[in-house]
Amino acid sequence: LMGQVRTAVHATAGAAPGEVLERANRLLTDLNPGLFTSCVYVHLNLRTRRALLANAGHPPPLLRHPDGRVTALRVEPGPLLGVMPGAVYPVLDVDLPAGSVLVLYTDGLIETPGEDLDASVAGLARAVAAVPEDAPVDALADELLAGVQARVRVRNDDIALLVLSLG
Repeated sequence: LMGQVRTAVHATAGAAPGEVLERANRLLTDLNPGLFTSCVYVHLNLRTRRALLANAGHPPPLLRHPDGRVTALRVEPGPLLGVMPGAVYPVLDVDLPAGSVLVLYTDGLIETPGEDLDASVAGLARAVAAVPEDAPVDALADELLAGVQARVRVRNDDIALLVLSLG
């Protein structure tokens, strides 16, 4: 499934994020309506320091601002890819100030049985804010992963984490 999603996304990369997810969704619903996945698509423009985001049922990326504040980039999510033919995916346009850090992750990083997903996102935001602002991104990633290991003994889901310094 992820190979099909990756191929669909690569085939349409460069189009608007909402359109990329719409095309990937169309492909998945045409190929096998029994398979579905979440996805967040981010188009970064480092020259203009802006990001365009579209979301298909994925946890929101986090942005740590230069002042240390952390916000969840909550774009109105569309449905999971592969669920609803003809789905529309709204796009959020975000300013990326110099010195900010963007954190993208899968639900495996935050989901804990019995815990509210919004509370889990808020907990991750607090963990991002707690790491010193001058710490390298690999140290931030290590801290976030260590927090998961300390909190949950057995993981049933994979974890992917991408931390980008926007210096």
